[in-house]
Amino acid sequence: MRHEDPSTSRRAMVVLVAGLLAITTVPLLVSSSMQAVLSRTAIVVAESGNPLLATAPRVVTLFFPMWGGLSMAAGAALLVVARPIARAEAWAQPAAVGLLAIPSITGAFLSGPTMFFAREAAPNFVAILLIGLVPYFILLLSGPGSKGEKLAKFFVFLFLGVTAAWSFSNGGSSLRMLMARPEGQVLNAGNYGFLLGIPAVMLGVVLVILAIPILAARKRAGRLLASSGLLTIAAGTSTFFLTHPGIMEFPVGILLAGLTLALVAIPSIGGRLVEEGTGGRSQPAPA
Repeated sequence: MRHEDPSTSRRAMVVLVAGLLAITTVPLLVSSSMQAVLSRTAIVVAESGNPLLATAPRVVTLFFPMWGGLSMAAGAALLVVARPIARAEAWAQPAAVGLLAIPSITGAFLSGPTMFFAREAAPNFVAILLIGLVPYFILLLSGPGSKGEKLAKFFVFLFLGVTAAWSFSNGGSSLRMLMARPEGQVLNAGNYGFLLGIPAVMLGVVLVILAIPILAARKRAGRLLASSGLLTIAAGTSTFFLTHPGIMEFPVGILLAGLTLALVAIPSIGGRLVEEGTGGRSQPAPA
């Protein structure tokens, strides 16, 4: 008969609760946030006189439900992996870390439009963030490991999520401004900057999110995938910035991608997160 370790059982319970909240509570919070933002959009656009904000409702109704749906799917998957976590199956905990990144990024993404259009709805995205981040770091920082390794984990995985959320926000706001272009207007350098940068940034975000569970499993492939995604984000965001130098969110996005890439690449930080013998040079085969 197989006995479960109390520590893995506690982690499984954390994952189970997070999964239930992601399925039941996060969609309600996303819907409430969307309603609050949409109800204030017309007022804010009229007060600002900025025509580039006019397409904000289209972007909100596209991306808010998308992230809400992704969080629900992640919650359902968390319910499935809770039992393997309790049984200490090696693949389960890294998978749960990757799944918990989804509601975490959802809350972070919602923060931008919410704070701009409807600050009174801020508790919604804070609650979503906590539903994802608290179990995310519980899993990452529990179990064996030196203080230095756990500190490296904290900063690397924090910045991976922050960079993904910020970069997705940059891609979404770029799409909003591109859609605000008058119909029939000849494409200019700014439009091409958006057209080239949006797919690059969004692809980079996907790569970073996919890298999180692989890196949590201490695999060198996760480090490489994260680096590829961060470089892609930096390249796409640089396209935004070069064609729209007055928008400060773009240089911040470049800075975040560069800082996170440095954390992943530095051997004393990112190198701590992979299994010995898989983070650097290949080891010679035994004679």
